[in-house]
Amino acid sequence: MSEVFTLSTLFYTSMVAFSVVTLIVEIICIRSTSLPIAKWFENSFYLVIIAAISEWLVVVGRGFPVEAQGLLVMCKTIEMIISPIIPVSIALSVSRERIGIRHLIPLSVNALIVLANIFINRIFYFTANNVYVHGDLYFLYKIAYFLAIVYMFYKFARVAAKESSHERRILFIILSMLFVALVLQSIFQDLRIDWFVAALASALVCLNYTIKDQNNTVREMKKAMDEAKMASMAKTSFMGRMSHDLRTPINGIMGMVQIAEKNLDNKEVVADCLGKIDSSNRHLLSLISDILQMSSLESGAITLSHEKFDLKEIVEDCIGMLSTSAKDRGVRIFDDKAEAIVEPRVIGSPVHVKQILVNILSNSIKYNRIGGFVEMKTSVLSRTEDRITYRFTISDTGLGMSEEFVKKIFEPFSREEDPVSSKRPGSGLGMSIVKELVTLMGGSISVISEKNVGSVFTLDMPFEIDKEPVTEEKDEEYSFEGKRVLLVEDNDLNQEIAVYKLQEKGFLVDSASNGKEAVGKFLSSEPFYYDLILMDIMMPVMNGLEATVAIRNSERSDNNLPIIAMTANAYDEDKKMCLESGMDAHLSKPLEDKEMFSTIRSFLK
Repeated sequence: MSEVFTLSTLFYTSMVAFSVVTLIVEIICIRSTSLPIAKWFENSFYLVIIAAISEWLVVVGRGFPVEAQGLLVMCKTIEMIISPIIPVSIALSVSRERIGIRHLIPLSVNALIVLANIFINRIFYFTANNVYVHGDLYFLYKIAYFLAIVYMFYKFARVAAKESSHERRILFIILSMLFVALVLQSIFQDLRIDWFVAALASALVCLNYTIKDQNNTVREMKKAMDEAKMASMAKTSFMGRMSHDLRTPINGIMGMVQIAEKNLDNKEVVADCLGKIDSSNRHLLSLISDILQMSSLESGAITLSHEKFDLKEIVEDCIGMLSTSAKDRGVRIFDDKAEAIVEPRVIGSPVHVKQILVNILSNSIKYNRIGGFVEMKTSVLSRTEDRITYRFTISDTGLGMSEEFVKKIFEPFSREEDPVSSKRPGSGLGMSIVKELVTLMGGSISVISEKNVGSVFTLDMPFEIDKEPVTEEKDEEYSFEGKRVLLVEDNDLNQEIAVYKLQEKGFLVDSASNGKEAVGKFLSSEPFYYDLILMDIMMPVMNGLEATVAIRNSERSDNNLPIIAMTANAYDEDKKMCLESGMDAHLSKPLEDKEMFSTIRSFLK
């Protein structure tokens, strides 16, 4: 009896331990598919092989001496615990599903049956002669196993219906193998073939999907390589175009300088050269700005502002800014005078709104024909108490675009290969920048076009409504005469230009070539000697940010004097860094006189 007690105890203890471990493994597999144990669980044929070996050892174990009966108990325990897991895991492998809570139902039922048997001892047990037998309630275990088998067949059938003809053949062959094995096993109890066939079928399933995954990976890699090659070709083409487009205005600037030098006594020629130099310079700046802004958009560095502004003024400024360019090209601009802008005071990013409208309008002018026209209409698309969405429709009678190019007009580096349009200067980035900015604003843009007929751009932009009353400021004359400014600039040419502009307005100017020199001049001067500091950022010895921090941290009573950044670092994050260091404002090079003196004036009132 002690031997029977020992075997029974070992059997029940093993059942409990394996049940608990199995449930823990199942929960781990549900919680994470990245762990090695979860990946191993998906390859169900490993479990099947373990079960097959266990059952074969049980058969052999019946002839083992009593001293070796412990092996029989362990093998039978493994078989009883994992047998319902096998059909479910095979089904999961076939259907390519992640293990979920619903898949634990047959497994949990089996675990409960195994644990219940410890208390009722009527499902399976050992006799007094150390013989393993099935009790009168063994059918409960068979039902759980049968449900798991039905679930597996159900998954095979569903997956086969969705697969290709090749995949269906493989799945039906495996399904037939399993079915025949189960029938034979039911007829011949001692054949022990079901686990072997199940292991083989499960291995074939995993092998089939492994090959399929590898083929998919190869196809995806090939596709990625093709896309990378196309992108490389597009960028190479872009660099070739940009080399041409950048050299063109530079060549114009150099040529006009040479002509002006040879005609210094002829004011009309010099004035004409200066005007063309200014035009080429602005075009060159536009190209460089497009390249830098596209790079910022791709890296996510662009941040929209949240300012109050007058949308009607922005629209009117855009039309006024481009009217001269349109007149020079023989193109007429028609607009509805922004009369449909019923809520002009809105909140948004005025700089980017202006950029979007100018970009679309300038393209409509640039790719138009002599005697053609550009028309912009504004309408209200939707309106609530706090928000309003305006629709801008910009149409032209220009060159139009082919159907193929319209599909990729918003892609970076895109320009239509056309004998006429390709001669017009441009980076091929303008419309992709517009698309990105409009998307950032939560709006949308679309275009329809017909070759040699014209194009229509439809732009929808949402805004918050500014409900605060507007206080009008009087534009009073202001004199900078006698105001002293410390100009911190390491580039001699830029310093010379800035000194000239400031002195022309009446400023008294002191100069410093780096941040350390600027801090020294500030600290050695009398309190309130300087009214303002204009600070470059990128300088040797000490940069502008460090110099600003040093001035703000000094113990002087005038350490809070206005400090304005005057730098070529034009990104929004550069502006943010300047303000965080203690600066009061940010001016981007090249400096526009109107903006520069307007900003200075706001701090000298």
